[in-house]
Amino acid sequence: MNKHLNIYKTYTKVNRENYQLEDDLTRALAIVLQENDVLLHQFLKYILNQKENAYSNLFDDYTNKNPIEIDIQKPVESIEGFDHLFAVRISGNAMGNDFHNQNHDKDYNAITDLFIQIDNIAIIFEVKPNNHNSTAQLYNQALNTIKSDESLTMQTDVTAVDFNWSLIMQMAVRVNNYQVAINKESRLLDNFISYIKMHNYQWLPQLSLSALSFTENSNSISKRLNDAIENSDNTTINNRLGIKCNFGWAEEIVIYLNQKTEEVRFSVYPGNTKAQGYHIFKSEGEPQFKKMLHIKNKDRKINKNYHIKFSGQSYITGLWAGEKDFEKPLYTKANFYNHSGRKKRILHWEIIKNLLDNAFNDAYNWKEYCKWDEKLIDSNRSQFDISFGYELSISIPFKELQILDTDKNDLTSLIHLINEVKEAFKTVLIK
Repeated sequence: MNKHLNIYKTYTKVNRENYQLEDDLTRALAIVLQENDVLLHQFLKYILNQKENAYSNLFDDYTNKNPIEIDIQKPVESIEGFDHLFAVRISGNAMGNDFHNQNHDKDYNAITDLFIQIDNIAIIFEVKPNNHNSTAQLYNQALNTIKSDESLTMQTDVTAVDFNWSLIMQMAVRVNNYQVAINKESRLLDNFISYIKMHNYQWLPQLSLSALSFTENSNSISKRLNDAIENSDNTTINNRLGIKCNFGWAEEIVIYLNQKTEEVRFSVYPGNTKAQGYHIFKSEGEPQFKKMLHIKNKDRKINKNYHIKFSGQSYITGLWAGEKDFEKPLYTKANFYNHSGRKKRILHWEIIKNLLDNAFNDAYNWKEYCKWDEKLIDSNRSQFDISFGYELSISIPFKELQILDTDKNDLTSLIHLINEVKEAFKTVLIK
């Protein structure tokens, strides 16, 4: 997904910093808690369990109790109707055990970043977008929250809670995975995870490639590569692992995991549409591509396949072929101009059939491979679009990527690799 379409991302080219970023993160957290019941329950349960029996005493019977209230930027002097206060610090690192040792006793009407009230329990939050130690600030907010009720004391009626971003994101990822498992995916939660990842991917559960097994951890490998893409200047591809690349003759580089060879394959698709084909069919004869790309100080062999695509509003069917499958040249400038693009059943389909019959050898049963009769002839379609494209791919052994990516908190090497592959593919077309 385009990162600018993320629900929580501010529509600006300027990076949000300091208080703006703090407010943005707080607002995103408040929205996702309001809209995702499963996450809210897990979130509140973690906080309430920091005080013995608080969760069970509250939820074993909720008859005639007030509904949960969630708010942001709330003056603490307006908080009332509670007999216990939870003070929660959210930042990039753990809080420690020194909350009650603070002595920041300034008397003023502080503003809490995030506020939740569950009947007679109030929860205030101090949220930071970094590792800033805000324990003293949180202590002072708690002090000013309870000061109007002389029966409440800091030692007995205030529970300090460390809920750092890493813990929150571990919880969010698990809830998101659970909702995927029950086929009830939440775009709000998925966007929240992506939004936090854009700010600081280190807050999300992860492992470097060096710690992953290719045969056992394919999902984690794909996630790690996608994290590198999302933290680069590249744009991801919807529902697939890869990046956008506006080369004119191709628009995306797709990444695959080859389980048989334990390699990571990078593939680009020149001429995948007729519009792209104009960029490659400029000369007589077949378009020419490099046979090698130099990446990470090594020459990588390019594997070339031919891909004929039939499409309508979406993909219908297609053919994958190698050079050995052709009897006569098909990929020529004349064939591109005369036979690619939109084709009507009555006017063109028989011509396309004859063209492919003559181009492929007898051993390559092209009609069976693309289900010509089933997908096209016997359908109610009156037209299709046909393109004469390629798949160009290089493969890199996973062991090489493991050597590159050894620190789970550093995606730099993977980002550089992806950018190097993109720049190399940009030069692959010779004529």
